Amino acid sequence: MNLFHSPRKILIAACIALLITDSANSQDTGKAKVFYAMETSSLAQNRVPNPAVVRRMVDNLVCAATGKPNPAAAWASLVKASDRVGIKVSASGGAVSGTHPAVVKAVAAGLISAGIQPSNIIVWDRNLADLLAAGYSRNDPLYKLRWVDTATGYDKKSQVTAPVVGRLIWGDSAFGDRAGSRMEDILAGGEQLSSTSFYAEVLSQEVDKVINVPSLTDSFLTGVNGALANMTLPNLDNWRRFTRSPDFGDPYLAEIYADAMIHDKVIITILDALVLQYAGGPFPNPGFAIDHHTLFVSRDPVAVDATAVRLLNENRILSRLPSLDKMTLWLQSASAIDLGKNSEEDIELIRVGARPEPPALFKYSDPPPPEAR
Repeated sequence: MNLFHSPRKILIAACIALLITDSANSQDTGKAKVFYAMETSSLAQNRVPNPAVVRRMVDNLVCAATGKPNPAAAWASLVKASDRVGIKVSASGGAVSGTHPAVVKAVAAGLISAGIQPSNIIVWDRNLADLLAAGYSRNDPLYKLRWVDTATGYDKKSQVTAPVVGRLIWGDSAFGDRAGSRMEDILAGGEQLSSTSFYAEVLSQEVDKVINVPSLTDSFLTGVNGALANMTLPNLDNWRRFTRSPDFGDPYLAEIYADAMIHDKVIITILDALVLQYAGGPFPNPGFAIDHHTLFVSRDPVAVDATAVRLLNENRILSRLPSLDKMTLWLQSASAIDLGKNSEEDIELIRVGARPEPPALFKYSDPPPPEAR
């Protein structure tokens, strides 16, 4: 399937080559539903998001995903007014390819319309420096900004143990703790090794529900820095052991996401694809970032990641870069344990906010024709 072919320096505004259906008329096919909205006006000059357009896109998508008539009802079907709601962003891409604050503000505004107090909305990622670089504020009236303190930010009562040992470094909660014997230290060559990772307290103790909002970037660690990676690796210490070659997170991303700590809290995934970065991730690399003007929403995180991989591969092929398929075998593992659907045939892509079109792939320069807006 051709997804958003895009010559360089041409604004991407292509329809996915599937039947574009209005969500209200979509029948239950047993497939994973991934809703998407594409509006070229979502990005202004210098890739600055248009808040009003982004808000409309988020509102329409959440209504479509929940089948509710308005944003307040849609969010109220996902959360209770008493919930502490976390919004997990991906800030490692900074202002280039990280989760845009405009998307998060639209989500927060929707939650507030459903009765959630701003003091009960927590936006977080691992590093404060990344959050600030991506444009987040410690004083935003719509949410509280949190990050993981390397000394006190991990919950020693909530852990993940796996039969793969990692070398502890600064930033891991147990780094510097030499509780083992002298012989253990000698056998480890002076390094601190551990097969245990602890969850971030913000996830384990401070939020009841989570809205997962990754951005559309590749990752040299896991192939794509998407839904599963965004909820697992940044919420653990001693995480590097899960991403080693040749596995690149397989099967650990799937197994960790399946833990009730994550799986039972995430209520919906919103993929910020206003900008697509197809190489150099998860860190910012403007040379491989292109305008994409799209948001995706689904209750199936595996389907979101599978769609992201196909989009990234399309653009990598155009630049003669290798496919990410061998780095994303964890998608198959996730599907095998029923976290979601990863096969293209099992995923239904549904456009929201535009009139239905026949299956086709459109290319056009900016500005697009009015009927394609």
